[in-house]
Amino acid sequence: MFTSTAIHEPIFLTTRFGNPLMIIDNYRFNKRSDSKGPQINWVCVKKDRQCRATVTTFDNTILKYRNYHNH
Repeated sequence: MFTSTAIHEPIFLTTRFGNPLMIIDNYRFNKRSDSKGPQINWVCVKKDRQCRATVTTFDNTILKYRNYHNH
């Protein structure tokens, strides 16, 4: 049986180095280091390649998803 997540449903994981990681629609996002408290800002892992996609969550719920991937 195949199960899939709904579109834009975040999956929260931890990298092998212990850093927070979020996956949405097969895109990976890293937590911004200046994010504190329940509101977290995330950036695409391809940010160094000029990807402008960002996500803002509040208590693991998506508030804003700027889906501007260039890859």
